[in-house]
Amino acid sequence: MKKLLLVIFTSFYTLTSIAQPAGMLDETFNLKHIYKNGVSYYTPNGENTNLTIYKVAGDYVLDADGIFNTLNAAASFNSNSLTFNNYGVTLHDCVESNCYFEDLYFYEILTNQNLESKTFTYYYNENNSYKYLRLKDSENNLAYFSTEPASEPDPLLFQTWYLFMSEGDMGDPIFYPGPNPPQITINPDFTYTGIEDCALITGDFIFGNGDGNYDFILQSRNYGADETNCPPGPVDYAMWELQSDFPLGSTIYEGNNGIDYFQFETYPGFISYFQNVLLSTPENDLSDLKIFPNPARNKLTIQSSISNFDFVSITDINGRIINSIKDMVPNEIDVSLLKAGIYFLNIQSSQGKVTKKFIKD
Repeated sequence: MKKLLLVIFTSFYTLTSIAQPAGMLDETFNLKHIYKNGVSYYTPNGENTNLTIYKVAGDYVLDADGIFNTLNAAASFNSNSLTFNNYGVTLHDCVESNCYFEDLYFYEILTNQNLESKTFTYYYNENNSYKYLRLKDSENNLAYFSTEPASEPDPLLFQTWYLFMSEGDMGDPIFYPGPNPPQITINPDFTYTGIEDCALITGDFIFGNGDGNYDFILQSRNYGADETNCPPGPVDYAMWELQSDFPLGSTIYEGNNGIDYFQFETYPGFISYFQNVLLSTPENDLSDLKIFPNPARNKLTIQSSISNFDFVSITDINGRIINSIKDMVPNEIDVSLLKAGIYFLNIQSSQGKVTKKFIKD
């Protein structure tokens, strides 16, 4: 698809290195995503953007592969800062659809259009046999790297998903019963089609590594909505996140009841829940579920027309399970031992799933 030619520098400035971590050198770090002006940009599918720092004749050198070109620079360390200068970039015509990402990486992060010297604060660590590197410039733009290989998508992802519930912050969940709920079909090439109210939607996803809280990341691109067959008036888009640049922290799993489940989250508590079959009956039994008091100090009471639940769990804002109960019959949960903060109560029954946010005093 591409092959990059390296620029050979005839000379480098003599630079002093101070206290650089040995593990950073001679290691190819894969660029996972860029954070620029408040927007995240994930490395497009199939691309191998990266960064390597190594020694040449006693001086430090940067090599960075983009989409179709390579950037080289001299490098110097000073405490926890890293400076690049004396840049060179190959000038092959970039004709791929993902060339925007190379421009971001080279001319918005590593340097600028004038190839001026740039200094970063760097953060380096090693965990579970992988190495991680983060570069932050003076304007708080970031580049995230690691030696992790690209995530492999779960084959379960590639099917038609029906939205059955969504929630936003502390509000009550919204259910989508009926024969035609919002739905999305994700294809193996990461293109998608779907139905939003009366509109037909299209687009594609960038697939990225998870960050510990999520199995993987999806980022929607090229979103389009055909409203040709819609009546006059606004369209109610339930999956509004697909229209934005927000990374969608995603989880997918195969349920015990033969139904597959998929969810994505833009911000903590703003979650869309899908399953791969239409509900045979509306989830009205769960739609009336309430929890109180909220905030809670000792006991949290669940009020619902359902008398028992298959599985109940409490998770913190990072998704960690704090407590779990199977086949719960009583309608009270002891929360007295929880630390003060925000938590999520996740309830699953034969009628579906619901998540409620609560505050522990």
